[in-house]
Amino acid sequence: MADTFNLRVLTPKEQLFEGAVSTVNAPGFEGDFGVLSGHVAYITAVKPGAMILEGKDGNTVYAVGDGFAQVSADRVSIVVSSAVAAADIDVAQAHKDLAEAEGALMHATPGETDYNDATLKQALALGRIAAAERVGA
Repeated sequence: MADTFNLRVLTPKEQLFEGAVSTVNAPGFEGDFGVLSGHVAYITAVKPGAMILEGKDGNTVYAVGDGFAQVSADRVSIVVSSAVAAADIDVAQAHKDLAEAEGALMHATPGETDYNDATLKQALALGRIAAAERVGA
């Protein structure tokens, strides 16, 4: 496969993916970012959302938690707090989690632990929903 690079996606529990891809698009704190073979080296933060890997067998979509990405010309490593394949997402549960998080946010004070926890739960639920929508679930 021409114009590929090696990608590793890791969580604290497992190595989720390792292999050759032609592109990766991931959610960053300053907007989504994409990487192609030969990219300039950098390190960036990853936020919860949908990550898309394009390889020789087509696209694979994951819902990812927060973390970071280290990019070089021929290798990318993405380390995130959590990741689930879009095909394995329970969309109804994600919507339920989103509703619970939004309810908690209405009763929490910004800056407090409950508010921060609800904000993260909201972001993760939105990421799972976005990933599932990408694959038509």
